[in-house]
Amino acid sequence: MGRPALSETLSVDRVISTFVSYGMWALTIGIVVFLWLPLSQIIALSFTENSVLFPLGGVTLQNYVSLFTNESLLAAARQSALVATVSAAVATLIGVPLGFALARHSFRGRSALRGLVIVPLLMPGIIMGISLLVLFRVVGLSSGFFTTVLAHSVYGLPFIVLPVVARLAVFDRKLEEGARDLGADGRSVLQDVTLPIISPAIAAGFVFAWLRSFEDFIRVFFVGGTMDALTKEMYGMVVYSQGTEAMDPMATIIVLIVSIALAIAINLRDILEYV
Repeated sequence: MGRPALSETLSVDRVISTFVSYGMWALTIGIVVFLWLPLSQIIALSFTENSVLFPLGGVTLQNYVSLFTNESLLAAARQSALVATVSAAVATLIGVPLGFALARHSFRGRSALRGLVIVPLLMPGIIMGISLLVLFRVVGLSSGFFTTVLAHSVYGLPFIVLPVVARLAVFDRKLEEGARDLGADGRSVLQDVTLPIISPAIAAGFVFAWLRSFEDFIRVFFVGGTMDALTKEMYGMVVYSQGTEAMDPMATIIVLIVSIALAIAINLRDILEYV
């Protein structure tokens, strides 16, 4: 008597399971298309003679010639890369010890410090930019390269601390104890055991801190002063409609560099696990 009902239940479950499976595939494909369609359009436009895809103009490399002869845009790109590298390095040098302190030590104000570390990640860019501008003016710092590095170092700190804390939370301390039992001192344990194991987390934080610094506009707008930055330069091109033919090639090269960097990082070690 119970077998027909059981068969009907199994059939309904199978239908629902199939529907959910295909639905998830459709959702995934839709998200990928939504994310990559604008990027694909930019890449295609970098090789066309006109600024729209339809009607499609002729294929040309003149846009890339315009890019590599636009010295102001190239200089701004080099400046942004330098700022991103320095600020990500500063955030790493501060964030790794801070992550160790939050993960392995108990002290007064630890919970408050953990919350403060996340604040730059949650604070709106315009609020952070204005507040840092006011602070720099109060202490007498002129807006420029140094203030931008300071702002981006603070902004990049959560990207370093959070992965390090997460990795140390699941770290097997027996590995360090075993190294000490074999005669290794504290420095050797740190260099040969701890840091190699948590290095993917550090690398993940560095990559994201670098990328967030390189693509930032709002904070640079407030604290960058007259410093040339890629985002400010491209914004000026859009506002004044000057040299816009070099924007699509520059965006294409940035997408290519970021994709290659992430592909290499993923193949060497799965850093995305810690992001």
